[in-house]
Amino acid sequence: MNPEIYTEKSKIQKKYYNETAEKYDQWHIDPPSAKIVDLWNFTNLKLFLKNKRLNKSLELGCGTGRLANSLFQISDEVYGVDLSQEVLKIAKQKFPKLNLECSEVVNLPYQNNYFDMVIINGSLHHFFAVEKTFQEAHRVLKTGGIFVLLGEPNSEFLKLYNPFFYFWLINRMLAKIFSLFFKTTVNEDIEPDAESYKPWVLKRQLKATGFEVKDFYTYDYFHRTENKFFLKFYKAYLNFENKTISKIFPYLGLAIQAFSVKK
Repeated sequence: MNPEIYTEKSKIQKKYYNETAEKYDQWHIDPPSAKIVDLWNFTNLKLFLKNKRLNKSLELGCGTGRLANSLFQISDEVYGVDLSQEVLKIAKQKFPKLNLECSEVVNLPYQNNYFDMVIINGSLHHFFAVEKTFQEAHRVLKTGGIFVLLGEPNSEFLKLYNPFFYFWLINRMLAKIFSLFFKTTVNEDIEPDAESYKPWVLKRQLKATGFEVKDFYTYDYFHRTENKFFLKFYKAYLNFENKTISKIFPYLGLAIQAFSVKK
């Protein structure tokens, strides 16, 4: 982690999410396609846990708390941290049972060996501190605790040799054609600059921190859409990718997923 870059980028991210907090759910939570992906990810998480009940769980970059609140299905206590005070105000109003803190992920306000699970859902690329984030997650986790990464961007995705790229291209072309006749796309905001990762490097960093990587795969997802025809096949599309293409090309999907355990 470069301290100067981290400080500069953190200020930008904090300012952006504070200023756009009221639109957070509209852009990130409410779109039907986003809900399908979230449910699919949560189902995969429960399968990984094999119905194991957790005591304490923590989400880093929890936003308005949707995923954190869902963790009560598998965890007795749920904690969340976020850099944006304004986003956390919304989370506290919506989900008063959550234990929320405004904190930087590189300096978590928790004691060592405190949590059974730490999860990051599509937020790591906004932190600009991969190694330090992994170290802090490792520190606050109990031995045998679970560390989960969901939906981190793959820098190797848009390559001509990548079969996932052509699924992405066809899907986006169809979405564009449909949008000419129907309202099929969801307006998306333009977020501040974020990182992307080489999957094998991210996997190596997890291992170097002291995690045992149990499951690691990538996937692509549909263009944000409200079209019922596309949405009808969305879950099947995700399952198809997960069971076929990601087994053959585990590092080539758009979004990176990792399930690890603290040694």
